Amino acid sequence: MLLFRARHFSPNDKKGYVVIRIQKVLFAVLAVIVLASSVHAVDPPPINSHLFQSGELIYTDGFDGPLNKKWWQTRTKNWEVVDGLLIGAPDYKNAAEAEKALKRDHHLGLSPVIRLDNLPPKFVVRMRVKFEGEEFQTGRPKFDIGHHINTVTFRDNGYAVKLHGGKQFLGKAPGVKLNEWLDVALEFQEGALWIEVNGKGQLIKHEQVSLEGRSELTFKTFEDTPNRIMFDSVSLWKAN
Repeated sequence: MLLFRARHFSPNDKKGYVVIRIQKVLFAVLAVIVLASSVHAVDPPPINSHLFQSGELIYTDGFDGPLNKKWWQTRTKNWEVVDGLLIGAPDYKNAAEAEKALKRDHHLGLSPVIRLDNLPPKFVVRMRVKFEGEEFQTGRPKFDIGHHINTVTFRDNGYAVKLHGGKQFLGKAPGVKLNEWLDVALEFQEGALWIEVNGKGQLIKHEQVSLEGRSELTFKTFEDTPNRIMFDSVSLWKAN
């Protein structure tokens, strides 16, 4: 620690004025050094993977600023960042309103849809997500690993993983409820994936585990309100 002995100078003492100026500069330099040390001391969270030994954190977000469009691709219009949450709501109140506005009877934007894009071939993603709703429905809510390739659907106290060739794996997890936060972890490479929901996971090894050339997770939910999707946080690692 730097210590400075106090001295009393008269208002016209130029030497004293120079000493005080030097002290102020030294204190400013010390503050910068301490601040820089504290910044560099914060290491990124470890990958903590079941499939991979190491990896690089390439994206993390607590949604304290604008939506990062490098990583997120909104497929419906009503998405916004509010109070540290990424929230998606339906574009229209009902099918009649949507059909009148869009002049079609399909892709009506009644379910909010969003993609986490630009996934590496090997990745680990951890997120906190909530699906609003009154009751689980067949196939909803869900997210696709790749575009309509592998699908994870949620159900009361569990989930199902359906691979693109039709093979299905069921999993139980505590506290899987609508209107409650879900802690979801997904680790992926061709031929193998680890999925974990609220701390309970399973390893799936199968030749049908593939992105089929796509690089996104696509989130969808019900078409009837209440049906918002909310994200509290997300972290993505490129695995080695």
